Amino acid sequence: MLSDARPTPAERQVDVVVPQAAATPRRGDVAALRRALLRLAADRWALQIDAYSWRRYALIARFLPYGPIKALNIGTGGGVETLRLLQRGHRVTTINLDHATARRTRARAERWGWADRHEGTVGHVLHVDVTGPFQLVLMSEVLEHIADDLGTLRRVAGWLAPGGRLVLSTPTASDGMLPGDRLSAREDGGHVRPGYDGPELDAMLARLGLVTLRRLYNCGVACCWQLRLERRLRRAGATRPLGYAFGLACRPLMPLLDAVPYRPSDQITIAVKLP
Repeated sequence: MLSDARPTPAERQVDVVVPQAAATPRRGDVAALRRALLRLAADRWALQIDAYSWRRYALIARFLPYGPIKALNIGTGGGVETLRLLQRGHRVTTINLDHATARRTRARAERWGWADRHEGTVGHVLHVDVTGPFQLVLMSEVLEHIADDLGTLRRVAGWLAPGGRLVLSTPTASDGMLPGDRLSAREDGGHVRPGYDGPELDAMLARLGLVTLRRLYNCGVACCWQLRLERRLRRAGATRPLGYAFGLACRPLMPLLDAVPYRPSDQITIAVKLP
């Protein structure tokens, strides 16, 4: 009911709202946001990968089918390759030689909500046990680091299902040693061999019941010169940010550089297992 009566002094008291100062982000929150953004950039754009490797990943992507199938990723590059397989709907098993790379791979699968389709194994490819068969095996720039390469391919052939696809990326024998690579007499992270000739790989695969369907040579001398400059910039602390920026800016140009067919340094081999 409305009233015209004046309020008493007690009734005149009102609650005074004192505006509070706007909350400022704490230093820990800013650092957490920065880490989250860096992880996003590392996952989606793989800024840590040089333009040369990014070009190779782009070429490999066209040979990765869509799922759902069982896929095996041997040597994950920290999970960048694994994410591509998970994005395609596959159930992915990974093999990494060291625990640090395995943890990065697992963390990426968890960040994107695909952990339920990922299973990771740590150890040498010749000594671990995984549950196959797999319709797809992806092994990029791994074989040249393993002394028993034929034994490795024999295990891969055993894991592949009949009609399954092997996507294998290796350096070429003549030009596969890139700036910064090194040859080693043992498996210590370096190359135990410079690379492979195409016919040499075909013969090894044929012995194991695998047939080469296609080979794509890539990353010729122009790409190698780009890589040489990018690695030099990344090597020094003062120029490292410039090196990352240079690599990112060169990514759209890599197909043009790769159009120079002279002295390809890398090859992508697509093979299938005979029924």
